[in-house]
Amino acid sequence: MEHTNNINIDIQFETNFWTVNKIENFYFIQWENKAGREMSDEEFKEHILSLAKLISTQGVANNINAFMVDTRLYHYTMNLDLQTWHDNEIIPGYIKNGIKRIAFILSGNLIQDLSIEQTFDEEKAQSGPLEVKYFTDSRAARQWVEKTL
Repeated sequence: MEHTNNINIDIQFETNFWTVNKIENFYFIQWENKAGREMSDEEFKEHILSLAKLISTQGVANNINAFMVDTRLYHYTMNLDLQTWHDNEIIPGYIKNGIKRIAFILSGNLIQDLSIEQTFDEEKAQSGPLEVKYFTDSRAARQWVEKTL
């Protein structure tokens, strides 16, 4: 994502698979496989749970109501069981903690992109105030996310 000098960017945490930054009033998650291997199901769950915890604590305290996920460099492909877990355990927490918009910058990899879209097409992900939109351009994704601020 492009950085400009007048934007306040704070790294919240970083792993071998992603970096989570706070940019003004939203989170920007950049997936990247620095580990050189595929992420396990447990590692994926740990990453998502750490994001959910960040949102429920610092996100709530800082009025974070959106996040943007860049999957162009890497994204874990969720199986159906993980999609169901995410739908039942994670999405309600996002909604409860004030997340209103999630933008995904897709990689162009059909299987990975489909896994993301299927997860957020579920009934719970589409209920209530949560809007999810998919982009190929980071600038358009950011503009859309910033409309919630």
